[in-house]
Amino acid sequence: MPLVQYSDSESSSSDSPQPDRIHSKSQTSQGIKRKHSPTSHSVLPSLPDSFHDLYASTARVSNQDDPSLHAGRQRVTPHVQGNWPTHVYVDDAQSLQEHQVHSLLKSELGVELPLHISLSRPIVLLAHQRQPFIDSLTRAINKTGLSPFEVAVGGLEWVANYEKTRWFLVLKLERPPQNGLNKLLHLSNQTVTDFGQPPLYTDSLQSSTDGRSRKRQAGNGSRSKGITGAAASSSMTRSGPSTDIDMSSSFHISIGWTLGAPTHGLRERVDATGIDFQAIKVDINTVKAKIGNSITAISLATKIDTSRRMF
Repeated sequence: MPLVQYSDSESSSSDSPQPDRIHSKSQTSQGIKRKHSPTSHSVLPSLPDSFHDLYASTARVSNQDDPSLHAGRQRVTPHVQGNWPTHVYVDDAQSLQEHQVHSLLKSELGVELPLHISLSRPIVLLAHQRQPFIDSLTRAINKTGLSPFEVAVGGLEWVANYEKTRWFLVLKLERPPQNGLNKLLHLSNQTVTDFGQPPLYTDSLQSSTDGRSRKRQAGNGSRSKGITGAAASSSMTRSGPSTDIDMSSSFHISIGWTLGAPTHGLRERVDATGIDFQAIKVDINTVKAKIGNSITAISLATKIDTSRRMF
């Protein structure tokens, strides 16, 4: 192969090559050199909600109820082959992450579970009920025309579940201006009741109603017999609490849990956080229904094409 001849000027300059002369790897096919600022840093876009939905469920490791496989937790609703566990909720991972609110709830794979506000109990559906349930819930939400809204966090508390099998560290929520959470709860309760499942928060409402009724009975004597049933029926509908009943004190976001009641030390640490919870806002713009590992997102004030069947 013949040697390539260079002039003296070229050979001398090659001894100390200039950085801007070496740019063959940064050229495009048209020979245009790309210039990159040494101080510029690319900002990664935030992940879409659909990505977080991929990890909203824990890993299925057994078809039997074995608390040892779930850190000692016991199922509120026993697993039955052929039943599909279902949950209706709202979440807003992005706004909570902006306030550096992190979930202490993790799956068996070590992945943080999404922070959410429950609109239903853990219920079960049969296989043929899955799509009709989604269709019914979607129609109910679209019919109201409820627009996206914002919810403020009111504080941090320890609360127990109804069965007293677990205690949760929760962010308590305040009542939004347009009463959006109560409206969504009513729609969810109506839908799950139509499918033969128990509504959410009716037990606490029934207990408080019975307590007030017993006090009235004690004060009025025998004239108040039978008032308990009447009071309960006036405050309840076939689908749970009516829309004029304020259940705002029941709404919360769980961020951690323990099998036993929290110790005095844990309660003191929670009370001494000194966090300005009023600055934490949660944007509610989507209702989600999780059936098995499949999640359907229903946007508020947006028409959803229910002709696209999932099951």
